[in-house]
Order: sequence, then structure tokens, then C-alpha cells
Amino acid sequence: MDIKQATRQIEGAVRAYLSKDEHGIYRIPTQMQRPIIMMGPPGIGKTAIVSQVASRLGVNFVSYSITHHTRQSALGLPYIAQSEYGGRTYKVSRYTMSEIIAATYDAVEKSGIPEGILFLDEVNCASETLMPAMLQFLQYKTFGQHRLPAGWVIVTAGNPPEYNRAAREFDPAMMDRMKRIDVEPSLDAWMEYALSHGIHPAISTYLASKPKNFYRVRASVRGAQLVTARGWEDLSRMIWAYRHEGIPVDQDLVAQYLQDREIAEDFSLYLELFSKYEDDYKVDGILAGNAGKKILDRARQAPFDERIALVNLMLDALLTSAHDVDARQEALAHAREDVAQAREELSGTPTAAVAAGERICSAAQRASEDARAEGTADTRRQTTLAERAELLDEVRSALTRWAMDAATVTDGAGLGVATGALDARQEALGQLQTELAGRLDHALGFLDDAFGRDGQELVVFVTHLAVDPAFMRFASEHASSLLAEHGQALMFHERGLDLLKEADRLK
Repeated sequence: MDIKQATRQIEGAVRAYLSKDEHGIYRIPTQMQRPIIMMGPPGIGKTAIVSQVASRLGVNFVSYSITHHTRQSALGLPYIAQSEYGGRTYKVSRYTMSEIIAATYDAVEKSGIPEGILFLDEVNCASETLMPAMLQFLQYKTFGQHRLPAGWVIVTAGNPPEYNRAAREFDPAMMDRMKRIDVEPSLDAWMEYALSHGIHPAISTYLASKPKNFYRVRASVRGAQLVTARGWEDLSRMIWAYRHEGIPVDQDLVAQYLQDREIAEDFSLYLELFSKYEDDYKVDGILAGNAGKKILDRARQAPFDERIALVNLMLDALLTSAHDVDARQEALAHAREDVAQAREELSGTPTAAVAAGERICSAAQRASEDARAEGTADTRRQTTLAERAELLDEVRSALTRWAMDAATVTDGAGLGVATGALDARQEALGQLQTELAGRLDHALGFLDDAFGRDGQELVVFVTHLAVDPAFMRFASEHASSLLAEHGQALMFHERGLDLLKEADRLK
């Protein structure tokens, strides 16, 4: 199955394992919850999807690579203790708590959430001395004397032996105690992910025209030659960062991520061509409604691959704005919840209101800093937390200024001051949403004029918008008449409603 299907399988299993009956008892007893093992080639996103599942379900996530552990670090260190049996005292061997087990308890203490996912990567590459303890852990959820907390699900990942010489097969008796998911690279699944996660449009356009170059692992006289989904995503981040800093992206950089000379050379040449398209078409002008006849004529006369590159440039600009608006909207909703929970204090004396503002602002800042420090939250999550902290800092500042103004300060008015600060940000967000709706209409109008309403370019454009959850949330609240017309022509309406439901579930 592809990575998208694997994500659904893992999320379904975790939800089932954490499901409780009316007495609070797990429907599937802890000892009967099979560890999940994903087997697949390297670099296809196995670790990322498990972290995403934990984030969506609101549970802890602890990740370890087993290849970095020895028997002692995983099992714990031995020490001598005393125990009494039958009235006699004996010296016995005990073990300190495993670092891995301790990390799960640390996560519970820090988050206050009792449940979580323990992810063990490269599990079938454990050292020979560690493997017996590893098998015991997978079967009984214990390292030495210490057990994994109840409510924690074990998810593991491994590479087949053909991809990793250190990998070994588990015996049939062991595999009969695990839930196995085989994952294969899939460009279709990755492209859907790419569109909604800001992958550079040069990469998505290139892979659409040369899908065989998406994933390649082969041996050569110079060692392993590999191109993976992880390599493409990491290269995308580097391209964006280099462009932001004004640093040229050359073949040497590309080859550090696409470790296959043939593909690295080919993509480097395409990236140069794509950069020329960026300079020539000036997408910001198109989205502002200032395309001009020269650009329109060039688009009409362009070969198909250039047209698709232009479509992807427009999609990237619109989806970047849609994701920004969506993150701001979510942050604002969370900030309003924080203010609502502090309603009683904010409605009290000025001193109590200011203290409440300081408290909720500090809590939001800590949450943002923790997510950034831990490095497990994705960019969208970090952006939302940072935006929420900024919003509540404005609330805190507004309350402080109000409390210092003797002419306006009165008991009970703090709540109005706090909500007023958020209302101002809501108005600013509304302006961004209006601008985005206008840019969308200009994009649709340009594509109509350049390629016609029945053109394949418009089909690609609208279809890609339809699979983006953030855009669908925006479209549901700020419907565009042009989008509705195009959507109806492409049978977009019914599909959009289904995707909106899925988007709401993921949100």
C-alpha cells in the first residue's frame, strides 16, 4: 500500500487500541494490542506519518532509532539490590529503568496526557546483543522489570534486507504477534502531500513529467545511488531557504539530496528552466489582475510542460496564502478559547484581569517554545502556536495599557478589552481573506482567457485545489462565483463537499 493508505491503517489501529468501554476499560486489552510494524524502503515518510497521527489524535509521541541503542541503554543498567525470601536476605540483580520507557513517563508528566505512541525506527536492525531484549519488549511491552505505561501503542518501522545489510528477518512466531503493514513508494500519494505542504513547485512539476525519477535505489561502483521522497522534501526546504537568502541553487547542492548523478543533473537543468518561467511570468502580477497581453499571449503559445509549470507557480502562490490564512484562523479560534476560559478573571478587578492576561500569554508562549524545541511538531503546528502566542501577547498588552489608564479602567471591563484586541485581528484576517478571494478570481480568469474553460490546465488547477484541506476550508466560507462555475463544470461540487468533511475531520 502507499503511504497515505498506511496512514489510515495506523490511525485506525491506534484509535481502536485506545478505545474504551463505558467502564473506562480498553476494548482491546493492552496485552492483546499487537505492535504495528511498517516494512518499506527508506525515505518514504514512515516516521513522519506516525508523528502526524499522534498529533491528530492528541496523544504523546516518543521516537527512537533502535540502531542508536545498545543493550544497556535500552534495557537499563544493572545494580545490586537486597530482597528477602523466606526470612533470608539475598543480593539480587536489578535494572534501572530503560531510557526508552522513562521517556514515555517523562512525556506523560510533561503533557498531562496519559496515552501516546512509542515509535521505534529500524527495529529489525537492532544489534545482536539487543535483539533478544527487543523481541521481549515487542511481545510483552517490558524492558527488564519495567513496563510500558498502559495506553501507549507501539509502532515500529523497518527496512527490508535488500535496502539495509544490517536488517534481519523476524521469525514467524514473532511476526505472528505483530500487525504488519507493507509500504511502497507512491508518487500519486506524495504529490497530494506535496501540494498541501509547500513542496517547491519546480519539484512537483518536474516529477509530474518524469515520474520514474521520484524514487530510485540502486547499487553502483561509487556506492548506493538513491533518490527518495525524503530527499525531494528536504531539497525543497533547502531551495526555499536558499532563495530567501539570495543564494544560487546549483547542481552541487541538488546532488547532496538527490544522490543519483543522472537525476541530479536532469533536475538541475530543469530548475534553471523553471526559474526562467518564474522571472518571465511574474505570477504576482497575474494574481493581482495585471497580467497584460504579452504574458497572456506567451501562455497561449507555450508548450504543455511550460503551461503546467505556470499552473503550478500559480497554485503555489495561492495555496501558500490559503495555508497562512488557515493557520491564522485556527490560532485566532484557540486564542478566543483561552480568553473564554479566563472569562471570570477578566471580568473581575483590573489587577485580576491583567494577571489573567499574563497567565494565558505565558502559557501560549511556553507551548510555542516547547513545540519548537522538541522538533516533533510540523511547520503548520509550530506556525499556529506562534501565531496564537502573538495574539495573546497583544491581549496582554491591551490589558496592561487599559489598566494603566485611570480614565477608562473599571471593574469588569477587562473581558471587553481582551475580546476587542482579538476582534481587531479578526478584521485584519478578513482583509487577507478578501485579498485571497480576489487573487483566486484573477487566476481563474487568466486561465480561462489563456487556455479556455475546457483546457487541461484548468482541470489540473481546480483538481489540485480540491485536494488541499486548507483551501477547502477557505472555499467553504468564502465561495467564489468563478470557482463555483468551474467547479460545476468539472463536477467539483460533490467532490468538494466530501473533501471538506475530510478536512474538518483532520482539523
